[in-house]
Amino acid sequence: MRISDRTTKILFTILATSIVFILLLCAWSLKYDFFGNSLYVEKAFVCLELGDNREPLSVSTNIPYGARQVCLWFRYASAQGESYLTISWYLNNELVLSEQMKLIDKEGIKAFYLLKENGIPLSAGSYKVLISTPTKTLSEIPFIIN
Repeated sequence: MRISDRTTKILFTILATSIVFILLLCAWSLKYDFFGNSLYVEKAFVCLELGDNREPLSVSTNIPYGARQVCLWFRYASAQGESYLTISWYLNNELVLSEQMKLIDKEGIKAFYLLKENGIPLSAGSYKVLISTPTKTLSEIPFIIN
């Protein structure tokens, strides 16, 4: 039994179309976490410090020059298995600090600080801090020090 050239072309077209469809579906599922990674950030703030109960104080997106530290405070939920977050701080669109952490609890509160080790004030400029997973950005907070 011999397969005709026409049948071969049809089978090849079906196979190629199926492969393209599967690749697009995989890319879509990674972008939208279709397969269950529903980690999200409920609230996120930039502040100057934390209170005794770990709640943010002096929340602002306009930080006065002279500040020696800026705090990122956020509440997350629906972490599953081994969820990792990356906290990335940018000054004038240049990365100045990036930290990765593993989330142990399904939900919780985290805080990270941007500061200089020598204790001098943070540089004036346009900042942003991103909270992200390996596949997407969960929160982006722009702020200014001036």
